[in-house]
Amino acid sequence: MLVRPILRWHCLITAAAGISLGSVTLSAQSAGKAKVLLPPKPADTTATKASAPPAAAAAIRPAVVPQSPVLDSIREAVFHNLLDKDRAGFSTLASAFCLSLSTDDFKKASTSQDRADPSEGMVRRLTTPRTPARRASTCTFTPNAPGRSVAGRALLYSVGAIDLSAGDRAEAAAGYNYDGYSSAGYTFSVERSDSGWVVKQWRMEWTSKSPTP
Repeated sequence: MLVRPILRWHCLITAAAGISLGSVTLSAQSAGKAKVLLPPKPADTTATKASAPPAAAAAIRPAVVPQSPVLDSIREAVFHNLLDKDRAGFSTLASAFCLSLSTDDFKKASTSQDRADPSEGMVRRLTTPRTPARRASTCTFTPNAPGRSVAGRALLYSVGAIDLSAGDRAEAAAGYNYDGYSSAGYTFSVERSDSGWVVKQWRMEWTSKSPTP
């Protein structure tokens, strides 16, 4: 009678030991499969970086130029002389004859991009089959580059500051820029006549030419 309880107790102890050993084994296996945390990989410095977009070209800012019928008559006379006499010397090469107004005195070369368009009426009166003038804002100007052709560039004529202190005589500054290849500044002496303002004389203030076409 005493043997059975002993055997039953022995079986319970054995079963408990087995469960304990199984738990240890599972814990060990779980520990073996635990995820190992590694430090982050350093950034790949050999990867190609996206290049920053090029800086936008400086926009042409509209110049605030004095307006009056007298000033416009003087400007038109100077423009007519520039175009008709081909003061720049590129009338047979230019792809466009662009007209603009500014406040520059053109006594020296300037990098200013401030300019305004003359009126449409003035541009129409100055247009001829040989020199089809247009407003500067409708022209395309391209930075000069080695190997670029001299022919086919836009020719910009500008009339700048006007000195009207002498009454019926005036001095008007003007200049041209053959799209980066060549440029110059002038002073025009104009006088009022019965037919309007006419150019009496002119002088070149400076001239510049790119070392490479």
